Amino acid sequence: MWFYDITTRDDFEKVKDTVEEIMLRSGAEIFETDLPYEQKTTTFSGDFDETHFSKRPIFTYNKEYFRVDEILFKHKPFIVIECGDIDHLLNNTMEDAEPFPYDLPYEELVNEVKYSLGIKPYPKI
Repeated sequence: MWFYDITTRDDFEKVKDTVEEIMLRSGAEIFETDLPYEQKTTTFSGDFDETHFSKRPIFTYNKEYFRVDEILFKHKPFIVIECGDIDHLLNNTMEDAEPFPYDLPYEELVNEVKYSLGIKPYPKI
């Protein structure tokens, strides 16, 4: 069950579409494959849970594999780009890059994609 009042599932998915478009414009390519598992994300936190089935594409960039996913925090949903090598992809053990809020301005979404793809280093805090 979608539990946010600040955005709809459809609007959140549209931001994930935008992130994928940025990935393509940044040089990533779609990797066509049939995965041996169903793409599913389940979030449990406090008194809510959400299971989302996804058919999002796999991307390749610089010999790594990437997929746009989500982390649903209590106050708002975040986007995360998963990454790994071909074994991680096929075994569903990809690592999460740094999650970022879905409602960032476009230029900040571009930066987050570039950080996740390794085009730009993450800023030092």
